[in-house]
Amino acid sequence: MKINKFIAAILAAGAALSASACSEVNSGNSNGASGGSTNNGGVNGDTYVLKVGETQGALCHAPLQAAMELGFLDDEGINWERVDFGGGDIQAALGAGTIDCGFGLVGKFVQPIENGLNMVITSGMHTGCTKILVKADSGINSIEDLKGKTIGVSSLAGSEAVTAKRALYAAGVDISAASSDVTFAVYNTTDQPIALMNGAVDAIATPDPVGTNAQNEYGLKVLLDTAATEPYASEYCCVSFVSSELAENHPDIAAAFTRAVLKGSAWVAANIDEAAKMQVDGEYVSGDPAENAKILGTYNFVPSVKGGYDALTNVCTDLKAIGVLKETTDVDALVGRSFKYFDGVPDGYTIDGDKFVEVN
Repeated sequence: MKINKFIAAILAAGAALSASACSEVNSGNSNGASGGSTNNGGVNGDTYVLKVGETQGALCHAPLQAAMELGFLDDEGINWERVDFGGGDIQAALGAGTIDCGFGLVGKFVQPIENGLNMVITSGMHTGCTKILVKADSGINSIEDLKGKTIGVSSLAGSEAVTAKRALYAAGVDISAASSDVTFAVYNTTDQPIALMNGAVDAIATPDPVGTNAQNEYGLKVLLDTAATEPYASEYCCVSFVSSELAENHPDIAAAFTRAVLKGSAWVAANIDEAAKMQVDGEYVSGDPAENAKILGTYNFVPSVKGGYDALTNVCTDLKAIGVLKETTDVDALVGRSFKYFDGVPDGYTIDGDKFVEVN
């Protein structure tokens, strides 16, 4: 799949990679859903083919999609292929070895890792992308007002449910299994707005673009927006990850993947409109690029390895306090085995003209 002309025009081809901390922003050749890169030797001659997990409809996965579409994975010398796991569970795909790496909401990974999932988080990608919404005439005006109510979520252990539980706990609402003040009901993400409007639930905790689209269509009230409500607005929600096996057996590839998605996030930050068009043109998401760009523009795409570590620490700490994690779980030990720093990976990147600049 060739890069669209509008992207190629933005990203100048340049000469050679700089030997300094700057590397050139390269439009490259995309391999998209159709398969692997054109590199023959891979990272340091490693011929391993990296299986990059992705699914349709993930608006906030723009950094990973950019890394594939704009050649950032290729620039890192990675042999790769995209594996679309469809409507399946990303944790199951990772556990089965169907994928090696990917992108997702940190909140939904903590319990699976606690239970032995073969995953390590490698960086923070952006903030935002989850909302708690109620009907405008519901009389519910705060998180505290959700006491005694039913909240629709896509999964009881999903990131949206985790966000809701953290916010409820911080507001003093009892969410313990023994005497919970709130009931959680599972609905498919796309069905949640209808469940809310029909009165099946009193609130929904849902990701974008469903959240923002429902807010606009039905005039819903926002109780919490992780792109705007503190402390969540200052905390990375989405992270990159690799399998434990990849981190152990192919650390150079894991590091290269992390650099590529860090660059992807930096590129999205500088090119919101182009990123939204790339997503629709590449059939990663549907919808109107201009409307999607408005949603993307509410997120903070400032990639940071440390930001991912801090977000993981915050979520683990809160979930232990809430009682979601096991009583025997040591938070420091859990964070220690859940996150991996790699040599040769900066904390992040910014873009200066047509160059990526390392941030350390």
